[in-house]
Amino acid sequence: MVTLFFKKPEVNANPAKTNTMNNNLSYFPPINPKKASTKQDEKWDESIALFNNRQYELVLPTLLDYIDSNLRTKRKGKTYEIAHGSVVLFISQTETELIIKCPFLTIEDSKKVPLMRRLAELRMYPLNLANLTLEGDRVFFTFSCPIQLCEPYKIYGVLREICLYADSFDDELIEKFGAAHLQEPAVSPFPDNLKEQAYGNCQAILSEGLERFNYYMEKRQANNAWYTLSITFKKLEFYSEPQGYFRTLIEKAVDGIQDRRMQFQTRLQTGKSSLEVLKNHPKEKFLSDLYQVETFVPHKYSGKKENIRENWEDSYYEAKEQISNRQFEDACNLMQSCFYSLFYYNLVNESTSKPITDALAQASQMEWNLAAPILMNGMESIMEDSLFGQEFGMDLSKIMGAQMQESMAAIQQMMANFKTY
Repeated sequence: MVTLFFKKPEVNANPAKTNTMNNNLSYFPPINPKKASTKQDEKWDESIALFNNRQYELVLPTLLDYIDSNLRTKRKGKTYEIAHGSVVLFISQTETELIIKCPFLTIEDSKKVPLMRRLAELRMYPLNLANLTLEGDRVFFTFSCPIQLCEPYKIYGVLREICLYADSFDDELIEKFGAAHLQEPAVSPFPDNLKEQAYGNCQAILSEGLERFNYYMEKRQANNAWYTLSITFKKLEFYSEPQGYFRTLIEKAVDGIQDRRMQFQTRLQTGKSSLEVLKNHPKEKFLSDLYQVETFVPHKYSGKKENIRENWEDSYYEAKEQISNRQFEDACNLMQSCFYSLFYYNLVNESTSKPITDALAQASQMEWNLAAPILMNGMESIMEDSLFGQEFGMDLSKIMGAQMQESMAAIQQMMANFKTY
């Protein structure tokens, strides 16, 4: 008599974990309503015309109107005093010269030798138009030029550069080298209960990102692992819009996974390390970075549909092909990377953002094959202008015809130097 021994089937010790991988990512609506751009495009054309007509004294006021029509109220005598985050820009214009000065940091009680070395590096890169100067123990951003050289593209570039890098580097220099703000930022903190909720949800976003990243790396799905990193970092910013050093950590993490000077596998491992750093960031420091501040020139671009379409074109057709080939998981990761990148780099008006956030909410934690068509509908709302497609079968771009296409082309040409990323 022969006794046959059959190997007992292995039982998954944690079936919930495997099942989670069969579902789409979670969606968290932002804790603060997303801001839309305040720019008035017609004022940009006007500032260009004024400069070309040599009406140099009117270029700056018109350029400020382009950024935000309320900025004219910030004028005191001949100087505009405009707050941006933790700094204030002082912009003066005489009959012959434009002068911009922005008090940045005090280095009085800092680690001066490494800090001065870092400041010298920043002067070389990434600063291109503005300068960093030292007066005693105080550091300033500065710029000046003859009024007849105040070309709108250049002056807008200077203002954006100062606002962007004053916001990006102040917390790093304070955290690492002991510098200090020259003035206390005027902030509006979120309520304590909302900050506690945000901490819990950000931890959930990071845990989900780490779990899925490890899963994809085990499966040798490097592309999906990279998309997971991109989505997780940008979802953190989309959901909580942190300020301070936590935002600096997110920005460095995004820059790291997109740095093509590094090998792809190195970027993946660097991204995982960044996820772990963010997850282990002290709770008290995270909560202290949840607040709202005044903004002068936003670091985000204006999300215009014609630019979004141009940037999404390849991904749109790739996602469609993936869905037709039943690669639903790949399509979902690709589209969500596009969506969160849009919000990470751009200020988007509600008519553009709502179909996308609705799709993200509806597809949250759904099975891949159900989530993919929903996300595609969100993408098609931008790519095809099918805002009424579900109910009326109408294509808005066909209704508006050539007139709308010409208008979009004109705006695209006008804003060519500020192309959406």
